Amino acid sequence: MPTINNAITDNCGILFFAIGITGHRDCHPASLMQTRQALEIELRNLKEKFTSLPIELITGLAEGADTIAAEIALELGIRVHAVLPMPRSLYEDDFSDESLNRFKALVADPRIQIDEIPLPTNLNEANYAQGENRDKLYTRLMGYIVRRSNVLIALWNGEVNNLTGGTSDVLISYLNGSTEKTSKEDNLVLSSDIKMEDDNGNVAIWIKTPRISDAFEKITIQTRYLISAGARGVVAQRLEFPPSVIKRWSGFQNYAVERFSEKGKSIPAYPLIQKKESQDQAQLLKGVNEEFVRADQLAVMNQKYSDRLFKAFGLMAAIMGLLFLVYAKIIALKIFLIAYILLFFLGFIMFKIGDRKKWFAKHLAYRALAETLRIKFFLLLTGAGRYIDTNRMIRLTNVEEFSGFEWLRDAVRCLAPLVLKAQEESFECLEFTRKAWVDDQASYFKKKHHLLHKMHENLGRIKSWLVVVVVIGSFSILIFKKYVTAFELFGVDGKTLIVFFMGLLPLWLAVWELYQNKMATRELLWQYRNQFKHFSAASIRLKNTTNSTIKRQIIAKLAERSLVEIFQWSIHRYHREHEPPSAG
Repeated sequence: MPTINNAITDNCGILFFAIGITGHRDCHPASLMQTRQALEIELRNLKEKFTSLPIELITGLAEGADTIAAEIALELGIRVHAVLPMPRSLYEDDFSDESLNRFKALVADPRIQIDEIPLPTNLNEANYAQGENRDKLYTRLMGYIVRRSNVLIALWNGEVNNLTGGTSDVLISYLNGSTEKTSKEDNLVLSSDIKMEDDNGNVAIWIKTPRISDAFEKITIQTRYLISAGARGVVAQRLEFPPSVIKRWSGFQNYAVERFSEKGKSIPAYPLIQKKESQDQAQLLKGVNEEFVRADQLAVMNQKYSDRLFKAFGLMAAIMGLLFLVYAKIIALKIFLIAYILLFFLGFIMFKIGDRKKWFAKHLAYRALAETLRIKFFLLLTGAGRYIDTNRMIRLTNVEEFSGFEWLRDAVRCLAPLVLKAQEESFECLEFTRKAWVDDQASYFKKKHHLLHKMHENLGRIKSWLVVVVVIGSFSILIFKKYVTAFELFGVDGKTLIVFFMGLLPLWLAVWELYQNKMATRELLWQYRNQFKHFSAASIRLKNTTNSTIKRQIIAKLAERSLVEIFQWSIHRYHREHEPPSAG
């Protein structure tokens, strides 16, 4: 396992609900009391929404809004993650004397986690004393806040300026999920039409806060909730928090309840790296590895419950078919009908239990998360993550539209690194990734495809033999009717026995095929084939190129295709059990 550079990965927390903060450095003094009250209300409400999911405030600790938010968060017992856009010695030049003292006091507070975004390599602090280069450092902080925040709070006066990394720049970028440079032409169109809002979009809490330079007669602090309306700069505003976002966060909270419980911890899981190698890892990669193990354990646990339920349904259907045929063809005892009815009600009760526990949906969502974590781990390790936007992949596949999957995007945000940058030990990391991920997954999918294909062929042979048996039985009744009728076993004539088995065997085969259909075996066979094709092709390409940039692009393309397969499989599998929304 190669050594990981802590300055390149980072100290980012894993599975925290992150509250980003942006705002003016020069909030009007006359508005501070009302602003603090409004901000405290919003932070307190967010804290109360998550009883099992840890929350944190991400702040640059700049003068003004950032400092105010950090102080209130500490008062409320919310963890504060201070991300400095540059080394502290360089950053302190942006503070006035009074604000610098507050900054130093906060930095010294042990309750605050401090991270510095490292300067680009081969350049020193003198290159970033002022001007355009310094603006780029604030742009990188903006990029992290946009990628990492589950919600953004903006203390903003409502005016768009052309300041790179400024309040309006951060807000527009966050709502649109993009860090493209804004301009005055990007002036926000604030619509009150909630029909325009993007139900699954990023949401920002806007506390309208005047600046010192703003002219006003009376200060009235207003709070609005902003969500993208489908086009850059077009934003829907609401007086109340969007219900769709609350529902999405509820799913994230529910996952955290199981994630931090003891459920599934006894299930064997295979980490992405071995323990003996983990001491060389940066914290983010360690965290991704730990989250992968827990998501994998929970996925396997819910899969076991779900599969047992499907098998029980199949077994009950087979027994019910047997009882009915015995009653209809062999002996008409009431006990068979009673047993048939009891099994029917037992199946109904089991269905209701499964529907309430949501084992099936949890299995699919947790498996999708686990596989996404696997892919993100190797993207972070190699630095190939800058070539692919995982959240965009989730949006494009529409997997988050299905009940139980809405929170995936929020969970994936926990994997955001401070800087989208390649590892310095690129060759080592790329070779490790090829062996530990690409070759390993290619071998896994090849084996799974072979086993499933063999099982599919065996089922085809059984069907062929069943046709032969039915034909032989039919001819026996037609040609040897006299002898068959004369034959008796336990008081039942041969003709009745043959008809009984001619009905029972196809019924059992139909039940088995229905079970296979419910398990989406054919789609699984297709997915294994596609995944093997993608991983084996990527392995060959990686072995035949020495260019690190090309290797990263190959890995990014593989990650993109693999993510699509994962999300498509989840959608297909989900459809096996749930009818389309419009059908209801």
